[in-house]
Amino acid sequence: MERLLTRPLVMSLGGFDSGGAPVTSVYLGVDRATDFRTTVLSRFRSLVAENLHKVFQERNAGEEASIRSDIEKISGFISNMRKVDVGGLAVFSCCQKNFFETIGVPDPFRPQMIVSRRPAIAPLVAALEDYKRIAVCIVDRRNAKLYEYFMGRMQEITAFSDDVPGRVKMAGWAGWQESKIHHSIEKQEMIHLKNAAEVLFEQFRLAGFDWLVLGVRAELREAFEGVLHTYVRERLKGHVDAQITTPQEDVRLRTMELAEKLKGEENRKMVQRLVETAAAGGPAVAGLHRTLEALNLSAVDTLVLRAGVSHKGVLCAGCGLLGIKRSDCAGCGNNMNQVDNVVDAAEDAAMAQGARIRHMSGESLLDKFEGIGAFTRFAVKNGGA
Repeated sequence: MERLLTRPLVMSLGGFDSGGAPVTSVYLGVDRATDFRTTVLSRFRSLVAENLHKVFQERNAGEEASIRSDIEKISGFISNMRKVDVGGLAVFSCCQKNFFETIGVPDPFRPQMIVSRRPAIAPLVAALEDYKRIAVCIVDRRNAKLYEYFMGRMQEITAFSDDVPGRVKMAGWAGWQESKIHHSIEKQEMIHLKNAAEVLFEQFRLAGFDWLVLGVRAELREAFEGVLHTYVRERLKGHVDAQITTPQEDVRLRTMELAEKLKGEENRKMVQRLVETAAAGGPAVAGLHRTLEALNLSAVDTLVLRAGVSHKGVLCAGCGLLGIKRSDCAGCGNNMNQVDNVVDAAEDAAMAQGARIRHMSGESLLDKFEGIGAFTRFAVKNGGA
């Protein structure tokens, strides 16, 4: 069964020690609308056929046997895979160490097969940056319900009620009591709102979340937002039309729609800032050539990519220097080897430097710069890559 993506899981994968044995890492897209086992297995077999010759280069007989065992095990897993609600599948296998792990994410991965001494986790790290953990809090006068939304899935965290009387309307000689009663009810409503705010803060303290989304009636919204802890309020991103009785699936779909809108706006602003900073000679670069330069200087803070971008390039097997055209390596003098997609190597280099990776989906200003750029730790002068 595929596990859901979490930061501790990715860090655990990154720390796996194969003892020098080869680890096979596979990334695939899953088409949930078709015969998914047949489709995914076909994609995996095509990926193996495309990469096997390259993977076996300079491998000894024992390593080749281990990789073939990995391929067989992954094929078996896909053939027996149950129906899954994921768009992307990552599989890691090292038969020599009896190691096998699978992870699912909502969006398709770009198909990749990588064999190295450790699991290739760069696409997972990038996915972690792409997805936000969202707290969704639905509140009315008496009730509160808290959900967590992450990577397209939603689970209820808690629900509770407070004893708040209904509002009353008095007339005639008894009307003089109305104001007093309403004041008492409003005090109890505020206690309820403060209780809900405390639950939210406790969730933030224990589990954390990136964004907050509220489902609160207009007449309570200002009062509730006013009692939120500062750390919680500063994560408020918007509201959904939902009540306590709204089915969880409806809340999930409305949250997903809002999250996609917010993510698109956030990405647009990020790319705009990157391009403007690079144009002004600040700590950012845009385009393949300049981004590889920055990576070769270990200057990248955040690598920004259009999802699925691919460019041919060169890589030095000796020191890892990246470039566009084949030449002698400026770092160690060895020959630079041609690679089909230097962006893969760029992601690996960014990971090794402790940089973050952000994938941009859809059209953006980044397309004018070969779909790649980076925020850097310092301004990078134009040199040669």
